[in-house]
Amino acid sequence: MSIQEKSQELAEEITDTQEYKELKLAEQAIQNDEEASQLMENFQSTQKRIQMAQSNGKQVSSQQQKQMKNLQAKMQNNDVIKNFMEKQKQFNQVMKTVNQVITSELQENGNQQTEQD
Repeated sequence: MSIQEKSQELAEEITDTQEYKELKLAEQAIQNDEEASQLMENFQSTQKRIQMAQSNGKQVSSQQQKQMKNLQAKMQNNDVIKNFMEKQKQFNQVMKTVNQVITSELQENGNQQTEQD
């Protein structure tokens, strides 16, 4: 089996996890909730503007900082977004575990290879 086929198999296994399915449901809930959807869009666009300004060497203004804090507070008070963030955290843990297993296997095989040389 090729590495591409194994990668496809791994991707299918990941999409079969409860964490992935719950994350997708939480994403859909945001899209179906006008307030949550608007908050996410505002947050992402504000975050992007700030990051672009910083990458161009500009300081974040106090107004921008205030705007971000205000958006974050609103997001933390929105149950749909809070649920999404929790599901995202759980799915990220699955991906972290997958990456740890792969990294560990690569390191073990690399050490075995070095010992054989």
